[in-house]
Amino acid sequence: MTTEEKKIDIIGKIISTEDDKLIDMVNNLLSANDQDSGVRKPGWGRGMVGRISDDFDDFIPPGFPH
Repeated sequence: MTTEEKKIDIIGKIISTEDDKLIDMVNNLLSANDQDSGVRKPGWGRGMVGRISDDFDDFIPPGFPH
């Protein structure tokens, strides 16, 4: 799907929705300052990692302090 096709698809979904909260969220997302979009903020990664291995801290790659 090309970028233009994606835009048309998204616009169609926005037009057909009746959810005011969703429309506000899309508007806020599109109105966000581009400078803020690359800034990491606390909590953004919450829930992204489902499980961490028990031996995660056992291996220290070469070049890292022990």
